[in-house]
Amino acid sequence: MSKRKRRERGPEAEQGSLFDHAAELYPVRMPEAILRPVDLSLRIKTAMGQALKECPDSVAMIAARMSELTGREITVDALYACTAPSKPDHDLGIVRFVAFVRATGATWLWNLLVEEDGLIVLQGREAHLAQLGLMQQEHDRLSDDIRALKRELGQKPVRVANCVRRSPVIRGRP
Repeated sequence: MSKRKRRERGPEAEQGSLFDHAAELYPVRMPEAILRPVDLSLRIKTAMGQALKECPDSVAMIAARMSELTGREITVDALYACTAPSKPDHDLGIVRFVAFVRATGATWLWNLLVEEDGLIVLQGREAHLAQLGLMQQEHDRLSDDIRALKRELGQKPVRVANCVRRSPVIRGRP
């Protein structure tokens, strides 16, 4: 692309997104444009049921761990009721949801909560790689700005104007 076309399009046109090249590694989500009622109950219950099946610990152990984490007793029956799609009146509150995620180790459930808003949850190495990419992008932008400023300064001669006027010294007075 010629310099002229680049100038016409602006520097933002050349700057890619942090996730342009890593879309396979980090799926990019956009928030849904249409506002609709928040109804996660069935999706969360189904996903939590899957998490229970995938967890190597027994449901009784998970319930006991959740009870310890929340400070309130959670029975196996209550846990089954909260994860049964057929029981819409038995929703799990946020505190118990956090305890469930921690007790089962099913951190992938966090993505289920935020995906409609165009968000994605990253942890560990993935989060550090995303942060590194963002910092590199900012570094590149600053480097471009520095080069442009140096180019601009190189084209104009430097003129130093003496802005401070000195008053004449009168003999005998400081």
